[in-house]
Amino acid sequence: MKILLTGASGLLGRSLMDRLAPLAGSPGDLIGTARSRVKPPLRHLDLTDEHTVRTAFAELSPRLVVHSAAERRPDVVDGDPAAAERINVDATALLAALAAANGAAFIYISTDYVFDGSSPPYAVDAKPSQLNAYGRMKLAGEEVVRAAYLAAGTPSFAILRIPILYGQVETLGESPVTELAVKLLEGRPLTAEDWAMRYPAHADDVAEAVATVAAGLTSDSMPRFTGIFHFAGREQLTKYGMARVIADALGADAALVRADPNPPAGAPRPKDCRLDSSRLDALGFTPRIRFAEGIRAALAPFVRG
Repeated sequence: MKILLTGASGLLGRSLMDRLAPLAGSPGDLIGTARSRVKPPLRHLDLTDEHTVRTAFAELSPRLVVHSAAERRPDVVDGDPAAAERINVDATALLAALAAANGAAFIYISTDYVFDGSSPPYAVDAKPSQLNAYGRMKLAGEEVVRAAYLAAGTPSFAILRIPILYGQVETLGESPVTELAVKLLEGRPLTAEDWAMRYPAHADDVAEAVATVAAGLTSDSMPRFTGIFHFAGREQLTKYGMARVIADALGADAALVRADPNPPAGAPRPKDCRLDSSRLDALGFTPRIRFAEGIRAALAPFVRG
């Protein structure tokens, strides 16, 4: 099965390259693309260049598209909404239209930020309501995927909404979770927000969920694997709670971590977007990586001595 993966150089994309490889079978049948940090075997692909995308799609003829590329940082989205919309909405619409028209299945990675955090837990059929432009764009991405497959007369797409991500990062700033370790590694005090409830998800667990849906979406059992799925991290932690676990993992003085009870600055964030994962659970998927275990492994390469 030929698989096209966008955003393959990112935190989630790297895990997806590992986990989707067995589904592709032959090494050349998993084509990972990225616009930055492109290293073999990845291909450079600018998703905002329509001609290049159309040409690549015609050349590759994938049976499955996994679209993980996005501008995920709400404050960056607010700083340049036009650029964010080109990747978060316009590129999604183009890819979904090409995939649907050519009979390929499609998996779109969305976010818990499509909800405003006022009434968790959120079922897959809960009505979305967003607080920031990032959430609005990701919902618009969901809508263009759904519209493309409705126009093609096939339901062979899935949308996976996920919470805050962490995992084996290349730099501590790659995830808003691991960046909490920067000051602690330097022995400096860290004030962390203790307001929003978060449910951190390890990229390897999310990649496993995507692979579970992908295998079903391209099988005779397709109807069970179409539509919206929610990935729910099993542990509820504020940024302050994560920082305390990180301090323990680093052997840092817990007194360095201070709690800020106020909402974070910048783009508005929801207070609690806990997702109901029962539909994904019914497929037999359960996250396996505990936060303390996952964050310790993620930070290990950055610890001196």
